[in-house]
Amino acid sequence: MKKRLLFGVVIAESEHLVQKRLLKGAIAQAFSIDVDLAIFSITVNHMRIDAHQQSECNIFQYMNFSMLDGILYARHSIHSIEQRKTLDALFIAHKIPVLVLDDETSPFPFYMPDDRAAMCSLTTHLIREHGLTDLICLTGQQNNRTAEERALGFRDALEQHGLVFSPEQVIYGDYWEHSAQKLGTALVNGERPLPQGVVCGNDPMAKFLCETLLDGGIHIPEQISVVGYDAVLGDEHTVISITSYVRKNFSLGVSGIAKLYEIVTGKSCALVPTERIELITGKSCACNEDIEFLRHQLRENSKKDQFDTLYRMSNMAIRLTGKETLDECLEVLRNFVYMIRNCKEYYLCLCEDWEGGGAVEHPDEYRKTGFPEHMLLKLMFNEKENAVVTKPFPSSKMLPMLFEDREQPAAYYFTPLHHNDRFFGLSVLSFGDQPDSYDPLYCSWLQAVNIALEFVRMQNYLKRFNNRIYLSSIRDSLTGLYNKEGHLKFLTECFDAAQREHRRFLLLFAQCDGVRQINETYGHSEGDSAITILANALNNSCSTYERCSRIEDACFSIIGYQDYDVDSANRFINAITGYLEHYNQSSLKPYKITASFGVFCDYLMPETSLQDVLAYVQTHLDENRSQRQSEKSSPYYREFVDLRERIYSNPQEDWSIDTMCQNLILSRGYFQKLYTRCFGISFTQDVINSRIELSKRLLSSTELTITEIADRSGYSNYVHFMHQFKKIVGITPTEYRKRKQQSDQ
Repeated sequence: MKKRLLFGVVIAESEHLVQKRLLKGAIAQAFSIDVDLAIFSITVNHMRIDAHQQSECNIFQYMNFSMLDGILYARHSIHSIEQRKTLDALFIAHKIPVLVLDDETSPFPFYMPDDRAAMCSLTTHLIREHGLTDLICLTGQQNNRTAEERALGFRDALEQHGLVFSPEQVIYGDYWEHSAQKLGTALVNGERPLPQGVVCGNDPMAKFLCETLLDGGIHIPEQISVVGYDAVLGDEHTVISITSYVRKNFSLGVSGIAKLYEIVTGKSCALVPTERIELITGKSCACNEDIEFLRHQLRENSKKDQFDTLYRMSNMAIRLTGKETLDECLEVLRNFVYMIRNCKEYYLCLCEDWEGGGAVEHPDEYRKTGFPEHMLLKLMFNEKENAVVTKPFPSSKMLPMLFEDREQPAAYYFTPLHHNDRFFGLSVLSFGDQPDSYDPLYCSWLQAVNIALEFVRMQNYLKRFNNRIYLSSIRDSLTGLYNKEGHLKFLTECFDAAQREHRRFLLLFAQCDGVRQINETYGHSEGDSAITILANALNNSCSTYERCSRIEDACFSIIGYQDYDVDSANRFINAITGYLEHYNQSSLKPYKITASFGVFCDYLMPETSLQDVLAYVQTHLDENRSQRQSEKSSPYYREFVDLRERIYSNPQEDWSIDTMCQNLILSRGYFQKLYTRCFGISFTQDVINSRIELSKRLLSSTELTITEIADRSGYSNYVHFMHQFKKIVGITPTEYRKRKQQSDQ
């Protein structure tokens, strides 16, 4: 299918009637020429940008200009001059075709509606229909193009009907309350002669002027007529219905899309039909109220009241904040999408880091501006699906549905989701094939969603914070391992589970040798370092099924229950001692770190108690410590230590017992007896362990083949290497390398 053009629309307050008319015209024209629209709109729109509005405006950073063929820019709708300049610079930097509507002050091409002719028509109504000749005009700010055009239209009407025009008949205001009340007060107090009628440059000024005059005792329209411009106020907003001119905003949207299409393609296109109504009459100029408009307004108000009532009675905000998890919250939200009038598609997309990274230590580090590389589509509502999902997609796509093949063009509204300056993501809405925009109720609906997301985020944060407090009570501050309290907790849990599930129970004690001597000789910082190295050695030997704890100053435990094999206990000890040997060889410390062990790894008999196991392991630890103490006083201890260091430095060499015996002038039997007494392991097994440790380092840090590693580790037979590696480590060399690579990632 041929790719459609995609135009971006940048606008503020799409729920406002003026913007809604413009957007309906823009969508109708875009659909007529088979163009998609991505409408980026903000609901908070102040002149001064605070943190909340800055986060709101972050939605404009989501536009992928490589996807957009052009931008229709309702610059006048954005009140903040600072934000206008930011957007101007953004569009210039990306060199994208831009057409500005209703604003001639930007660096881009613009299109302006004919406010002069419209104001002339409005003024003519008072002159022809009511015979008024003494008129004044209350317009907007002086030197503002729109305000000046409306003043000129007022002048044109007077001159076309032979009435004298004086500059004093034009009063410059602010399009809002202050200037209207000021003029009304001057008329009430007699500071200015009371004219027959006032032509106001917009409806709000007409409304506030009427209220001031009525409060001052001046009757409307008996003493003075007042008319407005834009036709954006309903009877519920005013004390008297106001005659007003319907500004051609629908036509403005139509012409804007058509002209942008011409800029992008070089082709002109036919325009869709525009507004037929020009003037809506009311009682402010002695006209009868426009019955057709009243009927239309009653129908619209009835729909609005219906949805407002549904929202008010739904307790949506309370029900959303009654859930603790994101998916639970969105499941509730999914059932409230019906409250968005005429909604055909709805998508809730969150930044993948919407919670702020979850760092308990740095709660202020969260997303305020920009977007991550990926977004998460979390809620889908369309004719095919209504579900909570988790579908990542690149932020550069803006919305996956823009890439779907569709027979008809579509218009999607992108609005921000955030709480104060914390940016969550975006809400995307479509009205299908109908040119439409959302209502003020949608803004309230979004506020409830934002509050719910913040509530879920805070719930998760507090859970992590409380968990951190709990972990700090069972964690050792020096090593990061569990402390004695954590050890006791897991000891009981694992013991009970091992008995219940009939699995082997593992309890290993490891005591760091000679810590007192290290503290006295080299200082307590070195003693702490030795304890940390042993902690790392134990932790490194554990899988996800074991828990490692520091239960006393230099004493540690490993607890687990699994389908361990009969060699598992030795495998843990060999892994720990191998780690320590490697550290001792590379650290260049003047002392060596060693450990004594006591271990139990077996099935538990029904009559076996936890105290029995503890006593067994402690006894073996004490025996091992005593043995290691006696080793140091045994003959040739220093020579054997040096020999062992050479073995672990160069395990690939041919370490022959006969050669060692010849060098030390010892018999073969006595040599083996002394070596085993010194290190608690036979000479042959120690050589094998040293070679396996070397092969593990090569598997972790090189791309050498298994055959090459076997050779470098001192094995001439590849199969023999594989057999010994699996016997000692518990897995094959290939699986070991794979797990290491996964853990590094």
